[in-house]
This record gives sequence, C-alpha cells and structure tokens, in this order.
Amino acid sequence: MCLLKQRWHYGNFAYHYWFLPIQKNKIVVSTHYGRGYGDSPKYIVAELLNQNFDIVWLVAENQESTLPDGVRSVRFGSKQALQELATAKIWLDNCRQKYSPPKRGQQVYIQTWHSPLRLKKIEQDAENQLPVAYLDRAKRDAKKCNYMLAGSDFSRTMYQNSFWFDGEVLPTGTPRCDLLINEDTAVHGRVAQYFETKPTMKFALYAPTFRKDASLSVYLQKFSDVKQALETRFSGEWAILVRLHPNIAKLAGDMSYSEGVINATDYPDMQELLAAADLLITDYSSSMFDMAMAGKKTILYTPDAAEYIANERAMYFDLQDLPFPIATSPETLLTQIHQFDATTYQYKLALFNQQIGSYEKGNAALTVANQIKAFCH
Repeated sequence: MCLLKQRWHYGNFAYHYWFLPIQKNKIVVSTHYGRGYGDSPKYIVAELLNQNFDIVWLVAENQESTLPDGVRSVRFGSKQALQELATAKIWLDNCRQKYSPPKRGQQVYIQTWHSPLRLKKIEQDAENQLPVAYLDRAKRDAKKCNYMLAGSDFSRTMYQNSFWFDGEVLPTGTPRCDLLINEDTAVHGRVAQYFETKPTMKFALYAPTFRKDASLSVYLQKFSDVKQALETRFSGEWAILVRLHPNIAKLAGDMSYSEGVINATDYPDMQELLAAADLLITDYSSSMFDMAMAGKKTILYTPDAAEYIANERAMYFDLQDLPFPIATSPETLLTQIHQFDATTYQYKLALFNQQIGSYEKGNAALTVANQIKAFCH
C-alpha cells in the first residue's frame, strides 16, 4: 500500500470532522497502538478521574476490561475513534499516532513516549534502520505534537535533536516512574495475590527485549541456580517472574517454568511488575532505566552483546558505562548475584542519574495532570 493510500486508510485526510465542535473537557488517550490501559498515560489519567473530564481510551479488541470506571473505551482505528480525536481538546499518546484525523490549532497533543531513557538508538538517530512508512508517520506526527515529556536533560536533548520535533519539551519527569520512586507497598501485595504466592515472597523479574528474528535462543532458560543464588545472597524466599516483550508475547509458552518460576508475560502492567520486583534481570530493555530512577537493583544479562549491537540497533550508551553489573553467561550471572555490592551500586546509580540530569521526583503524573487542566480551562 502506497503512503497516500495508507494515510487515507488511517483517517489522516478526514477534514470533514472539522465541522464538529471541540469538547473542551475531552481527553483521548492511546498507548502502544491500542494495547490497553498502561504506561505513563495510565498514571496521568489516574490523577484526572472523577474531575468532570470525558476521558476516552482507544483500545484494541479484548482490551476494554483493563480500563477503570470513569474511562470510556472506543475501538482503536475505528471511525468512532477518529471522531473522538477530532472533537477532543487533548490528545495523549505514548507512541507515534497511526490512526488520527488532521489536528486543529485549538487542540493539544501531548506525547509521553514509552520510556524515561533509551539505550537503543531511535527515530532520526536510527533513520537508516527504520521502515519508510514509519519514518513518514513519525515526521508527520512530530509536526502535530505540541509537547513532549522528558525525564532528564539527556532525553530532552534527544527529543529536540532526533525527533523532528519543534514543540516544547516539558521537564516533568516520567509519569510511569512515579510508582517505583514512591515505593507503593500495596503493589507488591497485588502482584503476589495475582500469582498466588506468599505475601512475603521476593520477586526477581526477568524481562529481556526481543530480537528481530524472534529467537529465544539467547534467553535464560534454566532458573533454578539463579533462584538459589538470590536466596543465598539476599536471603528470603524468591520467585522469578518471566516477562517477554509484547512483540513476542505469543512465545511465552516456549520458555521454561517450574516451581518458583512464573510466566508473567500477560500481567497487565509492566510498571507494577517493576515496582514489585526486588531485582531486575534484563539485557537491552529500557526498563533498566525505570529501575535506575528508583534506585532499584538491576543486573544485565547480555550473552549476545556484540551480535546485537552489530545486527539490531546501535546504542546511546556503551554497556560498560552503565551503572549495572553485567553478565555474559549463566555462570557469570550467578557470580554477579553473589558479588552484588549495594553500596557500590547505589554510588554508580547516583553518578549516572547526575550525568543524565534526571528530573525524576515521583510527582510527574500529577504535574502533567495539572498542566492538562490548565490547557482545558
């Protein structure tokens, strides 16, 4: 399908909606192209419930049940979704918009993006590796966008230089990180109850990113030694939550599970898993930075680092410059767990957050919600 036909299909030329009035209290939200109630928009919307806003969430099929009371669900990509967008004062999204009508001058589009910081290069910095259709959509989306939310000086500079964006970057912090920074202990209880574990269970979250070929061959598959190492080093009873990236969620059944090793891929909110986790094991996922903002433990397991950087995506940071211990094999992962030094780790985290110029204070969602109220009034 050529780009013009795609744009027609996505409603980008639906100027007839301009005859409809804009509803000043309407907010239309989408995350990850209709995946449901999550990421930073979830935490912003939570601050706006029961305040006379008409909040519409664009969701794919079977995602309606994730929404709280006070939020209307509309099918992502439908004609009704286009009409809701065309008549809303506020657009709130965490990805480049696909289905959207032409935006009017009175409307405000706020882009939260979907991480506090990036490891892998994106947008203009990865232009040669991205599909032409995506680049076209990204550039058009950037022209419509009024505001982006940044969690650090590093992200602010990236949005200004690499996103084709001429709007204003708001130094608010990252709303989805508030949950981790504020240490809501009730989250651990919800996660433990969901997975039917003891309330006192400690959780390690294994959350690798995906590979272009969707291969699982480099992932950890045997967790018994890891579980034992965690219990030896940090005491207590541990369970390992295994969560695959949404792009390969259908492969979650191909991972190895046993007693104390739990499939968490379908848990509805990744942020709650991070908040409940006492330790994260990941590879190149930006979830490492969510943990860093909250001072929580992370170990990188990167057995394919050279191959990944060469074949998948270049990076903004050298892995060795990050504050996280690195393991390149199951054996060295056990060593990093046994030798984990909390004092050294916290020192490195503090230095890293200073270097990137972090804005995170745990009040980002409320700050953005108040800004939205000002726009609407």
